[in-house]
Amino acid sequence: MALKFNLNAPCRSTATYGSSFAWCSSCQPPPLGYHRTPRGVSAMLAAMMLGGLALGLLAPTVLAFVKSKASKIFRKTTTTARREETNDPQAATSGGDAPAPAGEEYEVFLSFRGPDTRTGFTDCLYHDMLGAGIRVYRDDEELRVGREIGSELMRALDVSKIYVPIFSEDYASSSWCLREVAHMVDCTARSIGNKEILPVFYNVSPSDVKLRTELYRNAMTKHSKKFGAEEVKRWEDALVEVAELKGWDLKARGHGEAIKLIIREVLVKLKIKYKNVTNQLVGVDDHVEDIMKLLDVDCEGVRFVGIHGMGGVGKTTLAKVVFNQLCSHFDDCCFLGDVRESSEKEGLVNLQKQLYSDILDSRFVDNIHDIDDGINQIGTRFRNKKVLVVLDDVDKGEQLEKLAGARDWFGSGSRIIITTRNEITLKVLDEILIYELKELDYDQALKLFCIHAFRKDSPPYQYDTPASEIVVTTGGLPLALEVIGSFLYRQPEEIWKETVERLARIPHKDV
Repeated sequence: MALKFNLNAPCRSTATYGSSFAWCSSCQPPPLGYHRTPRGVSAMLAAMMLGGLALGLLAPTVLAFVKSKASKIFRKTTTTARREETNDPQAATSGGDAPAPAGEEYEVFLSFRGPDTRTGFTDCLYHDMLGAGIRVYRDDEELRVGREIGSELMRALDVSKIYVPIFSEDYASSSWCLREVAHMVDCTARSIGNKEILPVFYNVSPSDVKLRTELYRNAMTKHSKKFGAEEVKRWEDALVEVAELKGWDLKARGHGEAIKLIIREVLVKLKIKYKNVTNQLVGVDDHVEDIMKLLDVDCEGVRFVGIHGMGGVGKTTLAKVVFNQLCSHFDDCCFLGDVRESSEKEGLVNLQKQLYSDILDSRFVDNIHDIDDGINQIGTRFRNKKVLVVLDDVDKGEQLEKLAGARDWFGSGSRIIITTRNEITLKVLDEILIYELKELDYDQALKLFCIHAFRKDSPPYQYDTPASEIVVTTGGLPLALEVIGSFLYRQPEEIWKETVERLARIPHKDV
């Protein structure tokens, strides 16, 4: 049973479905939206070429423009690269893991006292971070020689965005650990908010690290004789400063739960799961609010929400904005983009593997050999997890059945968002909430076009007429407005005139 909502409608339909209701479609104002995806640009170009814009001088220029822009605008940053632990003897003698490959920097620096946590908590945290796609440097101070911070360690400290010192009973007895903490504080202070320290208290309390007990004070007294009062004072100040920060006290929770919380916090701060969205959004906020109401993340149970609308209207962008705002509220999350295209080129099994890898661990995707294996693995392994999943650009019911076939596949609190051009595709699922995304109204369409054509919200007076004609011709499709507006930016008047004339000869559906 599909429940259809129009949250903007002022009246309620008398048609009821069980205990739910449908909103009156006759009262629905035109929704607003915006969309930017590589897939959408390809579709737009195809429509323009079929419709006639490929003829003459305009099409080659548009094509060249989009090709050049697409390589810049839509380049995907690889944020889920995984590094495997190395057995290289040089890595051991350097005191940490092997250097990150060229072009790949560390994101998280783990500092710990080897005998206290190396083979236990730290090892589990390190490998779980790798499994989550986090590029992590694990330092082992016991393997270091000398009294200066080495170049590899210094580089790892300097480039890492998040520092995780694991304070344990014997941590302060290591001068290396204390040097690292002091350097973390220095780097964080210089970063102007771009770096952060997340302390972990392993069998110690924050008061121990603040030197309020003898546990760390005794160690500092011994260091004073060897390293001098001035250096030790720098270490003490760093310990006190870090101990004041919000962290995790492992005395209060199990190690498994703590590791899960730490990784979730790190992922949120690194924004590894975030999807790239342009800053030039027009009219999206109202739709985001509507989708949030349908998702109602504070409610128990599993909920499916489908967003449908014509190509280029902004479905993917809306889903990305919602995903970015909500992903930190879930145990795990996955955004499967371009499901239609990916299933055609690579097959549904690869999509199942990607979903499984994002939610659980890429190291176990070999358990999926065919579609049935994928259904069994997803249906059994996800049912105890609160997840957020987005299936973008679905065009067949089979895709939904194989990727998110039933509510009992997912744990309580899970939310599944589907975007599609065809509303009927959504009805293979029971009890799905459906949201229709329509074209922009005239005022917001004009604003979006002007942002790209003039780099401001309204047209210069001499361009009032052609800008208005283009907005009317495109019918409020955000993608068309963006592509055409960007093409016309700083173009001479004759190109504007030719563009208006050619657009006028193209049926609205082809634009």
